[in-house]
Amino acid sequence: MPAKSRRSKARRKVPYDTGSVRSRLIALPAIALGLSLAVELLNRGLSPARLFEFIVRRPVAFLFSALVILTTLVLSELFRRRRAVLGTTALVWLILGVVEYMVIKERTQPFCSVDILMLKDAFSLMTVYYSWTKIIVIFSASFLAIALVIMLFARLPRRRRFNFPRSLAAFVGFVLLTAMVAALGVRGGALPAKFDSLVDAYDDYGFVTCFTFTFGRQGIVRPEAYSAETVAEILDDIGEEDGDELVYPVFGADDNLAHPNIIFVQLESFFDVGTVVGGAYSADPTPWFNRLCSRFPSGTLYVPTIGGGTANTEFEIITGLNLDFFGAGEYPYNTILQDTTCESMCYNLKEYGYAATAIHNNSASFYGRDRVYPNLGFDRFVPLEYMEDVKYTPLGWAKDAGLTDEILAALQTTAERDLVYCVAVETHGKYAETYEPKPGDIEVLSLPEAIPLAPFQNYINALPGTDAFLRGLTLGLLKFDEPTVVVAYGDHLPALELENDLLSTGSIYASRYVIWNNFGGRFEAPDLQAYRLNANLLRQLGFSGGVVAKLHQSVDAQEAGEAYLDRLQLLEYDMLYGNREAFAGEFPYQRTDMRLGSRNILVTDARLEYHRLLVTGEHFTEFSRIVAGDQALDTLYIDPQHIAARVEDGGAFDSFCVAQVGKDGVELGRTAEFQLSDEQRPGQ
Repeated sequence: MPAKSRRSKARRKVPYDTGSVRSRLIALPAIALGLSLAVELLNRGLSPARLFEFIVRRPVAFLFSALVILTTLVLSELFRRRRAVLGTTALVWLILGVVEYMVIKERTQPFCSVDILMLKDAFSLMTVYYSWTKIIVIFSASFLAIALVIMLFARLPRRRRFNFPRSLAAFVGFVLLTAMVAALGVRGGALPAKFDSLVDAYDDYGFVTCFTFTFGRQGIVRPEAYSAETVAEILDDIGEEDGDELVYPVFGADDNLAHPNIIFVQLESFFDVGTVVGGAYSADPTPWFNRLCSRFPSGTLYVPTIGGGTANTEFEIITGLNLDFFGAGEYPYNTILQDTTCESMCYNLKEYGYAATAIHNNSASFYGRDRVYPNLGFDRFVPLEYMEDVKYTPLGWAKDAGLTDEILAALQTTAERDLVYCVAVETHGKYAETYEPKPGDIEVLSLPEAIPLAPFQNYINALPGTDAFLRGLTLGLLKFDEPTVVVAYGDHLPALELENDLLSTGSIYASRYVIWNNFGGRFEAPDLQAYRLNANLLRQLGFSGGVVAKLHQSVDAQEAGEAYLDRLQLLEYDMLYGNREAFAGEFPYQRTDMRLGSRNILVTDARLEYHRLLVTGEHFTEFSRIVAGDQALDTLYIDPQHIAARVEDGGAFDSFCVAQVGKDGVELGRTAEFQLSDEQRPGQ
């Protein structure tokens, strides 16, 4: 036999390196344990005391976190570049821990796997939550992390040979072990079966466990009892309710009063700071809201989120659906509602001749509202891009004062009665970590030490602007000649490290709502979950509508137990993911042809001279862009009647239009083409 063949055969007989395997049996668990400690320390705000308390209180959850990390580390055994993959995996866990630390610090709500779907929106808010110095540090750190991964793969040697079947068996074994421990832990109560509160779950069970449990979990799990027969039984029961009978006889037979305009005003991060235990201030920052609550029906509203997630409170109130049945941390606006219509109070009120308008002084595409609202039945949407002469806070959020005119315009530009859903944004965070007193500021006289003083001081001095908007709206509606009901509430508490024991309400999910009207109607405002709010109001007005609304109206708020929740989950699944048995295959909710803006943007004249195009028209905004052919020109907003653009090529075009373009560069709509005449091109 040739020498070369003998050498090859000899190499094949070299035994597998069992010593190296034994060393890794010690090293990998040690690395996993270290990573688990580091990640959980970040999850607890870098507090060693909180980390120690977690380990002592929840040892099974902590060890399960280490097991999850260990399983991902064992994945490296399947690759020739084992060390590079191992290092990259460890780095990913550390990055996730850092991201969790940054997220909970800014919005209180922890970081979930579904947040990855929100990266576009997250990038759009970076300049709000972070200074340019921090942004540069973040991107520099990201670049260094990528460079480190590249270096690991470039510098660390490849294994010349390894036993792939044995490595695969080890990895599969760890996956099965992790799944078995998870199942037993859930059954025994040591691990979470569901997430009633993400904030509490991440504190009780740790970041690794909760993040893993949320990964890939979206939508509503099919209920075991789901069938056509079960749905029919629910419909029979709720069908016995007389949904179209006026509850309060004050309306009498006057159809004008029985069908008032309905306005929901959702106030971003808005709450009564008087509920902070031990808090004292030189003045009340929300005197009008508190006055309304004392003179009109008001109650506690339990919202599904804290510190952020406006769209989820919005989702529950518009649809009447309980977010608890969806994946942990899921935003239905970014998942199922992108392409699926859903029962909502918009569709329910269309049966009574109402037109539905959404108003929000933020970008149309944020949370995908420009795509989602037509699936919820809105006829119009007035986003920031269609609002004139907007004023801004130092953080860059639109001030709420201008929303009064937008709401009144929505009421005045339709022949029908109106449902208006308005989301106000002025009090949105982040709140600066330093405070510089200004004349007229409200002073914090006392505050619990756990709440950061400077951000809270900045927050309470942002509240008066939104409170003034609410005052202007209600006073304006007193002069309006149509009966109107307003429901105002905070969408969630701000991200200010608030905890249950720091609030007189006893819950970080407790907001407050008030029902005001301009015609002397009598209402009730019981304490409610957010998903029951619209059905409660419509019931008092004598409206029912869809099957979900009828279910809510068939059960008193104080009697809503497990049987009611099971039925609600079943109906939610049927409508969004099931066979739509409740509608006998004839789904009544069709996507609307939604228009943007309450006023038509028009071009009435133009003049092109000296390399400048001056356009005259109506209702231009700072987001109006002159478009010639396929090119959007650099446009200067002058006022609602005038915009201008520099024309580099001397105006080699015969027509143009005006488009509304969001901050993200998405074009939302455009006017018809305007033809330039020779008289409008002097000297060209």
